[in-house]
Amino acid sequence: MKSSAKVVSSGAALILAVSLLSGCSGNGNANRGNNTSANQGTNANEADTTNNSASATDGKYVPEKDLNLKVWYTWADTAPTKGPSEDVVSPEIKKITKVNFTQKDIIVNNGVTGLERLNMYLATDDLPHVIYAQRSSSEDIIKKLVEADKVWNLDDYLAKYAPNVLKRVTKDAWDSTKIGGKIYGIPSDVAANTTNAPELKGTTFEKNSSGNGAWQLVVRDDILKAYDPSAKSVAELGDALKKNGKLSYDDMKVNMRTPDDLMDFLQKSKDMNMKTVNGKDVVPLDMWTQGWWIGPWSQAWGFAGGSSGPVWDDEKNTVYWAPATEDYKNYLKWLHTAYQNKLMDQETFTMSDDQRTSKLNNGQYAVTHFWQDINALNDTLKKNGEKFQYRLIQAPANTIADSPQYDFQDPRGGNFIMISKSVPEDELKQILNWIDFQYSEEGETLMSWGPESAGLWEVKDGKRKFKDPALDQNALLGTQTDKDLAYYGLSGGNLNQIDLGRLIYTHDTIRGYKSIYETPKNVDNPYGEEWNVLTQATVRPIKMDLTGMFINQVPEWGKLTGEDGVIGCMKNEWAKAIVADNDANFEKYYEAGMKRLKDLGLDKATTDLTKLITEYQTSVGK
Repeated sequence: MKSSAKVVSSGAALILAVSLLSGCSGNGNANRGNNTSANQGTNANEADTTNNSASATDGKYVPEKDLNLKVWYTWADTAPTKGPSEDVVSPEIKKITKVNFTQKDIIVNNGVTGLERLNMYLATDDLPHVIYAQRSSSEDIIKKLVEADKVWNLDDYLAKYAPNVLKRVTKDAWDSTKIGGKIYGIPSDVAANTTNAPELKGTTFEKNSSGNGAWQLVVRDDILKAYDPSAKSVAELGDALKKNGKLSYDDMKVNMRTPDDLMDFLQKSKDMNMKTVNGKDVVPLDMWTQGWWIGPWSQAWGFAGGSSGPVWDDEKNTVYWAPATEDYKNYLKWLHTAYQNKLMDQETFTMSDDQRTSKLNNGQYAVTHFWQDINALNDTLKKNGEKFQYRLIQAPANTIADSPQYDFQDPRGGNFIMISKSVPEDELKQILNWIDFQYSEEGETLMSWGPESAGLWEVKDGKRKFKDPALDQNALLGTQTDKDLAYYGLSGGNLNQIDLGRLIYTHDTIRGYKSIYETPKNVDNPYGEEWNVLTQATVRPIKMDLTGMFINQVPEWGKLTGEDGVIGCMKNEWAKAIVADNDANFEKYYEAGMKRLKDLGLDKATTDLTKLITEYQTSVGK
């Protein structure tokens, strides 16, 4: 926008219900209601967050006018559709920062790619105020914005206008996101762990963290029981949890350990000819729609690392990128076989996400993934009169020798906040102050609990708790209630930070229940304990990935990981390979996808990135 941001007179709720991988850094606990957190807890001495705005007398920056922002989410295709019913947080953020960011101010791509949307903006010189760029798909967008000199260099502004940002973001994150040695954006949406937030060490948050296990799958327990009579149903898992106070790995074990086993299970599921209570046929395998179908399944199939962007394999001293490997081709061929045998939903690549959700809520899938609210799904099935439930199983993964078996943490975070030069310098300062508040202890506490004036919480025995027992249990255990965390726009409910439109440092805020109270076992709902058992049984060590420090120096990777590259393959050539009518056409479309990647410089990008990291390791004595 060429003009300055508009002056507005009132605040409103900020919400976002957008797509898919955004965030999707998920640890699977989002459905348990305890994924908000705090590093030191919250004590009775804390002041009401509405009274902590900076004053001129203490030398801090004080915003003087109301700003209404436009923020572009570079990966989002559809506009927001849901949000808090009674948002107690957003008006307080506006009161403190004088920045108003409402649902109508969120900009999405509306059917074009992120890069195409950027080109439209550049052609009209009318960029939104803030660009919220997804790291996994928007490297080319970030690079183009900097090269066109369309975003602010923040080096001279952070210390005064965003001190919390400067304090919170780790050195690794800054080092890996600088471009030409300069800061053009702020790392955001990093995993909430002690690597990214060392202050979490020794807190209840750390104790409640369930590890970094390989991914899981979700199956209908009645079909699983028919396939493997030794497997426990959800009811049996609940009985074991009530009896023993916990679940064991033996409780969770099933006779399905490889992709071939899973294929056998899918075939036998089909052969059962099962129907739902409303007469719908049960489809063995659910795949995510809208082009991101590869995401939830690649790790379940065996790619523990490197399934999206490149990672550094320090055992072989080379860059590893799963989509370029023969193992990945075998994975796509497995999906092709499942589709050809009508074990995968035949409408996967043509139906809308709403159509898929409707099928899932009817129980029409034998196998699905955990990137969704399984507790809510099971509640819906009960209301529909179904007798079965969905439960977790350990992903029946291949052992892929060339895939580094670590839980790779991208030091850059999941998203990158850039401020357009369409805003003048005074508004740049105010926007930084707005972001800084969301990165602060005060801001995270507000987002987790709401302001004191909302009357939602009280302090007992020096610890904060919600007054409403149902809301308290929703925050602690994820139990369902009408006025839950999401109802009030608080962190930790079934609207995550990206859904809520908040720009924070960690994927989960770290000032809520999880930091204060150790989560007890929910004997009435075994799903959370199922997750804990399986992730603890398959823990992989966290490793900070070196590629983030150098990937911007190899421009080819921006295209390879974006819409022009692997995402384009997912939506086009490789989707066609999956649904190909024979093996010859599978090969044809698979090779067409690989040609796309090679034409974008895959070989050169791999060689150049490997060289940069090797030289760096030599320079630091590694």
